[in-house]
Amino acid sequence: MVKKKYTIFILHLFITVIYGHPCVDINFTPFAGAENLIFLQSGLEKLENLAFPPPKITLEDFQNPEQCPHFSSRNRWIRQGQSILIWAPINASCVVIQHEVFGHGYRVRDLGSKYATVKGYKMYVIGGATGVEATNLLTPSQALTIDIAGVEADAILANRVRLGWLQEGRVDPKQGFLYFFSALSLTAYAFAVNKNPKSPPQNGNDISNFLFLLNSIYSDSKLGYTKLRNLSLICLLDPFTYYSIFAQWIYNAFAANIKVPMIGIKSINYLPSARLALTPFGMQGYFENFLVVNSIPTYLYFKWGKNGTNTYFGFGLENLKIFTWKSGSFGLRADFWHQPPVLFQQGTLSANQLYDLPSGTYIPPLYPDSVLAKKLTGGAITVIGAYSWKKTPLKMFTELGYKTAGYLPGEALRAALIIRGGLSGFF
Repeated sequence: MVKKKYTIFILHLFITVIYGHPCVDINFTPFAGAENLIFLQSGLEKLENLAFPPPKITLEDFQNPEQCPHFSSRNRWIRQGQSILIWAPINASCVVIQHEVFGHGYRVRDLGSKYATVKGYKMYVIGGATGVEATNLLTPSQALTIDIAGVEADAILANRVRLGWLQEGRVDPKQGFLYFFSALSLTAYAFAVNKNPKSPPQNGNDISNFLFLLNSIYSDSKLGYTKLRNLSLICLLDPFTYYSIFAQWIYNAFAANIKVPMIGIKSINYLPSARLALTPFGMQGYFENFLVVNSIPTYLYFKWGKNGTNTYFGFGLENLKIFTWKSGSFGLRADFWHQPPVLFQQGTLSANQLYDLPSGTYIPPLYPDSVLAKKLTGGAITVIGAYSWKKTPLKMFTELGYKTAGYLPGEALRAALIIRGGLSGFF
């Protein structure tokens, strides 16, 4: 298994160097997946621009729209068709890959073959499935991390897209569906559930599995599908969702891009946002803050949640360019939390035994209250560096750090080193 893992790592690194993917790590985390999928999307955009150079719209065109051929009904319908028939399927496919391969698949790879293995993927344009074979050592708490890993990865993809837009100072209309689908993934899944699962779900829905496992593990948890569905509407408080829609409309109508609207406070541009997330111990709300100074974005978040008698919270920040110089930059990502642990110790029933119970069977307490009430205080810190070689289109990216044991979206559940790197090409 170790040899296979490092063979995949070397192959991925080779592909990264040849094709210019910006990020690689051993287990294909959601962070690496998001960066690579965004790079793929950007590369396709550049190829399209080479084949069909985008029109150059001037102020005079807006002053005399009837004389600008790019504003004609024909050209508007062409751009609308490209958006729906080309970019929407590409964007949707990227979200499905992120959800399955870099979401569910990553969490299985992170746990290791001792607990579970990926047997294969089924992926379509707007949906997919990850085949997982669990061993009898997989705990219900670990199974819960696998079930939520898809929407977890989608949220990371949406975050990477947002930070890219802020750095460029514009909303990319051809990434509009990419953001819309990934940012509202949890809300879409939540509205696909129509009952509280009191027995092992058979439909494979991530949210049904989440509710069943959560309420089975935490006996004082009373979370139901109605509350989850209603709270998932918090994700609609994200202004970037509306920017993604508006940017597509502006581009289709006028072949123009829009800047990211923000609140100006002296030299700082600021934008707040909010969303809901799922964790192995319950729901968690995020209050997100985006600040841009001299085209350099800073991401700052606070999170809080409550499930039964358990409360949990955390905060974090990220800035990729705290220090910059002519050929490089230096940044930081930090996360801190106080929350229940992911339970690796086996309880009354394993995940397989729990799912094998006949419908309507009484589920005994899986863990003592003292275990469920335990809290971990932990964190993760990484330093992020980038270096560009003069007179070449190459840029090297590295991220090095460490995290303590505990649940952090997109990262290992155990205490672990964080090592990522890549070599990107500009063209």
